[in-house]
Amino acid sequence: MSLLASDELMVRSSQRSERLRLLSHSTEPALKAVVLTCADHRVDPAHVLGLEPNDAVVLRNPGGRVTGDVVRSLLVLSAVAAVEQLSGGVEIIVMHHTDCGMSRLGGPEHRGLLADYLGTTADGLAEVPVIDPALSLRHDVAALRALVGTTPVIGLLFDVGSGTVHRLE
Repeated sequence: MSLLASDELMVRSSQRSERLRLLSHSTEPALKAVVLTCADHRVDPAHVLGLEPNDAVVLRNPGGRVTGDVVRSLLVLSAVAAVEQLSGGVEIIVMHHTDCGMSRLGGPEHRGLLADYLGTTADGLAEVPVIDPALSLRHDVAALRALVGTTPVIGLLFDVGSGTVHRLE
């Protein structure tokens, strides 16, 4: 009988628990970074960016997009940092990727769903890039920079085919 995915994950978790117990339990990430990226299984930031446990706060959603939910999450994280009296700020890294499933939702049959997800109207979708990952990344970085003031916001583009990451200015 084959194991269910959850059974396999529990076995793996048990094997890693000793190592994890030895790590710092600070609420402050070691790299002082928040990474926002896509929920796509090919874009796990631990693998793509070499993150280790406790390195960064990771937020994932379809497309790695800056949505109302992401903004609310960043506000809550900021409040936690204030309560914990953590030292200094963080850098926010937004990472989009090539061959994203979101790029397949550009047709008229998905306008309502996409508009709702991205916090705009169906007519407003023309202003929110979806098909081109570099354009969507630049759009989201600019939107986030407008919201967070002096907090650094960096855009990274992961090429699924080559496995490389490029910084977009």
